[in-house]
Amino acid sequence: MTDDDYLDPEVLRIMRAWPAVYGPGPWSDGNSMLRDGFLCGPGWYPLIARLSADLAVIIGQDGLTRFRVVQVKEKFASLRFYVKGGNERILTRIAEAMREAETTCERCSASACIRPVDGWLSALCDRCHADLR
Repeated sequence: MTDDDYLDPEVLRIMRAWPAVYGPGPWSDGNSMLRDGFLCGPGWYPLIARLSADLAVIIGQDGLTRFRVVQVKEKFASLRFYVKGGNERILTRIAEAMREAETTCERCSASACIRPVDGWLSALCDRCHADLR
């Protein structure tokens, strides 16, 4: 067991799979905003995994040795992916993922739209939205 084993197993798998993107860990120290993993629903994890793979390629191609993800979360029904040490290619790919997240259910990955739920905006498919009502 490691210091980060309290994180969601899929989040931990993604973060460990791309150390060039998230750093080598552990992420549980007080200096990392990744200590809580990804602050979004599991429906976005496949999208984040694809984004991470693409970012790792860009990092390698462009020699971005100081790149790190600072935080991953949902805010106003949109993916927020905060980074340091990136470049225009990195920011463009993150913007694409943010747009994709707005049409991806945050709970189950199905096709979705942004909907109000109890005063909050969420990207949800019809079924997940109905489950919350």
